[in-house]
Amino acid sequence: MASTELATERALYIGNTITIAIYGGNLFLYAYSTYLLMTSIKPVQRRSFYICFGGLLLLLLTISATSNVAFGELMWIENRNNPGGPPAFLAANVAAWYNVFGTAADCAANILTDGLLVRSSWPVIVIPAIIYLGSVVMAVMMVIESAMPMSDLWQGLAAQFGISWVALTVGFNIIVTTLIISRLLFFHRRVRSVLTNEQRSTYTGTVAILVESALPFTVLGIAYLVTYIQGVPSATAVGIIWGTFVVLTPQLIILRIASGVAWSRDTGSDITQTTLHFHDNSSYSGSSNMIKKNP
Repeated sequence: MASTELATERALYIGNTITIAIYGGNLFLYAYSTYLLMTSIKPVQRRSFYICFGGLLLLLLTISATSNVAFGELMWIENRNNPGGPPAFLAANVAAWYNVFGTAADCAANILTDGLLVRSSWPVIVIPAIIYLGSVVMAVMMVIESAMPMSDLWQGLAAQFGISWVALTVGFNIIVTTLIISRLLFFHRRVRSVLTNEQRSTYTGTVAILVESALPFTVLGIAYLVTYIQGVPSATAVGIIWGTFVVLTPQLIILRIASGVAWSRDTGSDITQTTLHFHDNSSYSGSSNMIKKNP
């Protein structure tokens, strides 16, 4: 029992430490994306939306990270000499208001992020949308149940709702990730003969596939689901880090939008038309030069 309690505390500490590091990256990405969106001379559709969306996600991540850090400070420093020490405080305050507030912030950020991914999965959105709605319901039920006195997010009914929420979210992410990667690879095979090396790297390269498809977030979600179902202490650390990637993933997509290299409904046709027009002009210029040389 003591080893399990120690492992849980260690997982909470590791998760908080990694979260703070990623939070700094999120803060920079939001500031840089906002700068690019505000100063871009190119027209960016829904510029204000992406600035507000990224800011709201950063606010929710701040609430979540702060609640976890505050919980650790109260457990390890302020109340370490209470009867039972940190383990007793952990067991008695899992349903404390600040923990519930942090969990609600995580769920809200996930709902917003998956909503953005639903839009990215066009035109096949029916099945992902149904799963998305189911995950929203489970997330709300989990937050409500975790707020009950002496409730535990890792055990009982709250855990059942939590596992259902994570399972639906991971299933949704797998479907959307597969759709987006398939679309990128299909586009790559269809027009690779007319794309330049720079265009291939920008729109169908490894970085583009990882960011646009939210693949790291999906893989981390699978790891979280497995540890959550098993009920092992490491689920605490994985869950905290996964909650951070809930915000990091869309922020990277917004950065690509702000940089003008994100995928959109018109990207394929625009690139193809532009490249073909360039090749046609080059061929025409070459033919003209041949004619001039051989009157």
